Amino acid sequence: MPQPEMLQPATVEEAVQALTRRGAVPMAGATDLLPSMRKGEIAPKLLVNLKTIPGLSGVRRARGGITIGALTLVTDLLHDPVIAGTYPLLSEVAEHFASVQIRNLATIGGNLCNAAPSADLALPLLVFDARLQVHGPAGVREFDIADFFINVNKTALRRGEILTSIILPRPRPRSGAAHAKLGVRQAMDLAFVGVAVALQLAPVKKECASARIALGSVAPIPMRARSAELILEGNPLTNDLISQAAAAAAEESRPVSDLRASAEYRRDMTEVLTRRALREALRRARKE
Repeated sequence: MPQPEMLQPATVEEAVQALTRRGAVPMAGATDLLPSMRKGEIAPKLLVNLKTIPGLSGVRRARGGITIGALTLVTDLLHDPVIAGTYPLLSEVAEHFASVQIRNLATIGGNLCNAAPSADLALPLLVFDARLQVHGPAGVREFDIADFFINVNKTALRRGEILTSIILPRPRPRSGAAHAKLGVRQAMDLAFVGVAVALQLAPVKKECASARIALGSVAPIPMRARSAELILEGNPLTNDLISQAAAAAAEESRPVSDLRASAEYRRDMTEVLTRRALREALRRARKE
């Protein structure tokens, strides 16, 4: 494996400047980067180690919600009391993320920027309407996470830009969220299908005020099932309606067949897992 030059910047600005160079690649936990280099899939000339930059990790309350530094470790998401108290689904997903060893290295920003269709942490962030803040040569910009994923391993980041933080809004009242993942094992394995949902009930707790459904491993990118969401919003959440929405989510999915699962199986399981997650999210919302 070729040995690239290594840079350890002290500031975001220094890292941004370095990443404008051809062949420069950012490095955080490197849990995906190093295997790709060993396989010869990428051959960077310069590795820019973002972990040497202070202030890019940690969870803090801000804007009525919370802000998560992009270099926050997955293991910290699992144990952080602010996350557990405001968005516990994120902790639940982190608990089943790879292995203890990987969780101690991998960062939330790295999982998003790798832009794998199976990115576990993308799904709860999609249903929570997260916004992403990036720094680049043109300054700072912020946008919805739904606009971040472009294709397999491709994001909306421009040359020289760095994802610096994830912003989650204030939790909605009368809401519940749930996650379902299908794989050979609950951890240490990529999902065949992943689903996250978030429901907010109307004040009378009968009708659905808002719905978010995110799907993983069934399209080139982690995606929102928007037509399925529209079926739920404004209507009483009956079993029949939940089944209709689950079927619509499966219809929206765009799975492919590979050595791990067929497209048909993935589509069928999308419907099953969406139905299960919606029922659990509804149960949680009613208990709030």
